[in-house]
Amino acid sequence: MIELLRTEFAQDVPATRETLQAWQASPDQPPAGVDDMISLLGRFAQAVETIGMDGLAMYLLLISQFTEGLVESASQAFDPAIASEESVTDVALSVIWLAQWVDEANAYLENPAHPLIVEHMASYLSLCPIAFDEDMVLDVAARLLVEPATSGSNFGDVEELEAATDADVNLSTEEVDPELLHALLADAPGQLQQLEDAVGRWAEGRCSEGEMLEAQRNAHTFKGSGYIIGLPGVGRVAHRLEDILEHAVDGIRAGEPAPPAMARDVMQAVYCLHQMVDHLQGDEAPPANAKVVLQRLLDWVGWIRNGEATMVDPEPLAEMADDAAAGGGLADIGESAGTARTGIPAGGPAAEGARVRDAATLRIGATQLGRMLRRAGQSIIHSERLAKLTQDTDDWLRSMERNNQILTNRLRELDNLVNSQVLQLREAQVVGSDFDPLEMDRYDALHGLSRFIGETARDSAEMVQQARASANQSTAILRDEAYALVDQHRELLGVRMVVVKGIVPRLKRIVAQTASSTGRLAALKVTGEDVAMDADVLNRLAEPLLHLLRNAVDHGIELPQDRVFAGKPEQGSISLDFLRVGEEVVVRVSDDGGGLDLVAIEAKAVAFGLIEANGALSELELQRLILHPGFSTRDAVTETSGRGVGMDIVNDRITGLKGRLDIESAYGLGSIFTVHVPVTSGVAQALVVECAGEAVALPQEQVSTIVAAGLARFTANGGQVTITYDGQQFPAYALAKWLELDDYSTAEIMQRSRQWIVVLARGLTGMVALLVDAVVASRELILQEVGRLTRRVPGVIGGALRADGRPLFLLGVAELERAASSNRRMGTSAAMRKRLEVARTRILVVDDAWSVRRSMQQLLEDAGYEVATAADGFEALESLRSRMPSIVITDLEMPNLNGLELTRRVREVPQWSVLPVVMITSRTSDKHRAEALKAGVDVYLTKPYQDADLLAQVRQLCASEMDFELA
Repeated sequence: MIELLRTEFAQDVPATRETLQAWQASPDQPPAGVDDMISLLGRFAQAVETIGMDGLAMYLLLISQFTEGLVESASQAFDPAIASEESVTDVALSVIWLAQWVDEANAYLENPAHPLIVEHMASYLSLCPIAFDEDMVLDVAARLLVEPATSGSNFGDVEELEAATDADVNLSTEEVDPELLHALLADAPGQLQQLEDAVGRWAEGRCSEGEMLEAQRNAHTFKGSGYIIGLPGVGRVAHRLEDILEHAVDGIRAGEPAPPAMARDVMQAVYCLHQMVDHLQGDEAPPANAKVVLQRLLDWVGWIRNGEATMVDPEPLAEMADDAAAGGGLADIGESAGTARTGIPAGGPAAEGARVRDAATLRIGATQLGRMLRRAGQSIIHSERLAKLTQDTDDWLRSMERNNQILTNRLRELDNLVNSQVLQLREAQVVGSDFDPLEMDRYDALHGLSRFIGETARDSAEMVQQARASANQSTAILRDEAYALVDQHRELLGVRMVVVKGIVPRLKRIVAQTASSTGRLAALKVTGEDVAMDADVLNRLAEPLLHLLRNAVDHGIELPQDRVFAGKPEQGSISLDFLRVGEEVVVRVSDDGGGLDLVAIEAKAVAFGLIEANGALSELELQRLILHPGFSTRDAVTETSGRGVGMDIVNDRITGLKGRLDIESAYGLGSIFTVHVPVTSGVAQALVVECAGEAVALPQEQVSTIVAAGLARFTANGGQVTITYDGQQFPAYALAKWLELDDYSTAEIMQRSRQWIVVLARGLTGMVALLVDAVVASRELILQEVGRLTRRVPGVIGGALRADGRPLFLLGVAELERAASSNRRMGTSAAMRKRLEVARTRILVVDDAWSVRRSMQQLLEDAGYEVATAADGFEALESLRSRMPSIVITDLEMPNLNGLELTRRVREVPQWSVLPVVMITSRTSDKHRAEALKAGVDVYLTKPYQDADLLAQVRQLCASEMDFELA
């Protein structure tokens, strides 16, 4: 904590010194930064007080009070009415004295409670121009001599230590949420590097207390994350590592060197965590000596508790196997769907000897690259908005030019009229009429005024022309910048492109495993492995392909004896073909098995009530029945799969990728499942159309032809409208009706037949004609996240922002057609609207580990709660001020403001005083529990906790809060 405070203080020191120097240069004018300095003094006094540095807090408050008084004195001392030479001198000397407070505070933070530093600070206060009370100075000095209360070994865990087991170092991710695992791995490399550096400096005797506290906090974060997401190997090694680092903090504070054997084994534990993380990232095997490392850490914890840590000298642990040297090192970056090969050389001359490939590469995480892509896309959108604003400005300037021209013409007429009147008056004056000279003066003034207004109008027109020239120049610059941003975005998309062969081994493995478990013989042939596509698309495509291949073996390929009887080879053949077609990747999964049994499919559909008996469905319609949720021709569900079981999931995943799934099958000959997905998920080529006054976008790969108004022939048969174009007939639908923007009847559609623009697009079973009011443009959309609720709207597969900032939704034609044909759609929409009216209980989760916050958020949201998150106590207080939750769930140990101090501050605010607070921590000692209850914590839970226990406590607290409000 002291190191964190020291770092925070150092960030504000330069600006504070600059303020004080400016004030010394001009004592009569307190600079603008004085208010910021006073704010820093108050804020920092509160911060140091929270960790027991009461003396420093009092010192800072005294400086703050003196500064406020000095600001007021300076304004009076230099007032000409009351100024005196003595007062001016006093202010100047006071500013000189004040300038030294930063050095005094900084020295104390470097060496808290050091006697010489405290003596110097006391002398400094006693020399203050306003003469602080001597007893007050002595009191401050006495408090400055008190050691700050930081966490020590008395806070350690005291549970019984048990021998390490294989389960303790388990790294299985079968039950781990991939998103939470990704959250852990995103922060792990940086945290482990800090941990390794601190341990290395500790072994050399160069580690400061603050650095070791930060290392301990990193181990604490690893411990909590490992336990929370279900990785005991990470959690237990980090847990015991934290215990030893806590002891190391005490040793550094006491000036004791690190025991060499302990430092050596701790570094081995850090290396073990490194290899665990690399294994979880898929780069190498798990550490073979993890259990030995954990046991050694347990031994050290026991020796520390027994006071034997400095007396033992165990044998060194066996070094971990160098997998990289054995050929099992980092996977080829270009073959991983989760990373991208940038081609940027890694390291300098020292790295030359370590390069084992033809060129070094820099590994960039998919999440980081995704953020870069989003920011590049946002830059393009901002550029478009700026271009739109510049264009609007230019339009306004054009309007001003036209108005100026009109005004100039009118002023010219006015000037001519005034000149004519003046001439007539002068002629009348010459002939000796009774014309009043004052009247002549008035016309002379009017004449001068009209000329002045005319000159001003001409000046205004000149300024408008200059402004237009600047606007045109800005437009040209923005146009060039837009081209550069688009190129940048495309280059980033290119970086995220990976070849599909990275997932081929996994696909081959699933075919072999499924064939073995079902008693079938099957061989997978893959072509097009070098086709490149977006890593994000490939990652999301992997699961549907696994389903399709599993089904191809289980339901497509016959048993060996059945194949021989049918005149086929014993071994079935499955082909997986990747092909790049324009901006699409086409994936064909084909087999030479038995094909779809349409008779059995129809019988099951009738039995399920999906269709009527003897229904006149086409072969294509019967084939697509297998995409219905839960549909299967199997009477019993197997552990493997079945064609139909999970096919709805396959179709949903592909649709979520803005793709489509086509099915071809011939009974006895085999089946072909063809998947069409875009090459990248970051952009989409789209056709923007307008219907019922709203602009929407259609994926260009789904659009076949645009038919101008009046070129298609409309016919109506019952309630269905069809169009005939180029000798072919297509079912026609008003897009506005599908979107529920307007409710066109068949008669209304026919009445407007000469006005409709027809867009021929691929629907569920073939081409459909979409009737729109106008075609706006064909453009490349920079796709944006549309939000959880919008994704549930049928037909919405993506979204972008227009130049004016309004959203533009990308629609899937097949999904719209499916939603329009469903008689359950309106009931579902009504149910969703009703659900949205129900207010949900808000819970604030506070934890410095992202993976822990995400895990709790997911758990609570799945239970129906609304969840807000904060990374530390200060963020939590800001969240409380903006909107008060029903419950606060907080960690104990966090940077900036920990859970105990957060709870105390919550209890100090009247409107928050009864807010339930749940503290979740790995600290199990009675001392921590007592401190938490004293601070005002309602429920104290220790990690690892059971989800059911946390939810039970939350429900009970919610019920208690409800009873309190009713009372």
